[in-house]
Amino acid sequence: MTATPLASIPLSAIAQKTRQAAQKLAVLSTKAKNEAIEAIAQALEAAAPEILAANAADCQAAEADNIPKALYNRLKLNETKLKGAIQGVRDVGNLGDPVGNVQIHRELDQGLILKRVTCSLGVLGVIFEARPDALIQITSLAI
Repeated sequence: MTATPLASIPLSAIAQKTRQAAQKLAVLSTKAKNEAIEAIAQALEAAAPEILAANAADCQAAEADNIPKALYNRLKLNETKLKGAIQGVRDVGNLGDPVGNVQIHRELDQGLILKRVTCSLGVLGVIFEARPDALIQITSLAI
């Protein structure tokens, strides 16, 4: 089986599939979300050698392109930084589930109630530069 390069898939198709996935994610139980977060942490641990090798190749290419040192430092991922990001994923799993919390509940008039209830974020579009750990953080927080 050959994977289709993501760049060849229309953005509208990616957005549509992402929205469908977000709708499924929005109704998951806290337990299911925490299991997904732990699965992400385990997958990152299992793929750590490949992640670090790919980052080393990215860093080599960045050095060849003479990118600014500050940008290079953000790009560089080592074992300690990756382990810290993975622990951060697990820390998110240990937080309380923010979805469904009633933040405001006011009776404005007889029979007229105002409520503000937290809900899932839905779909996020994120642009970031040279921070491989940012994707890990954003993903775990979005779940």
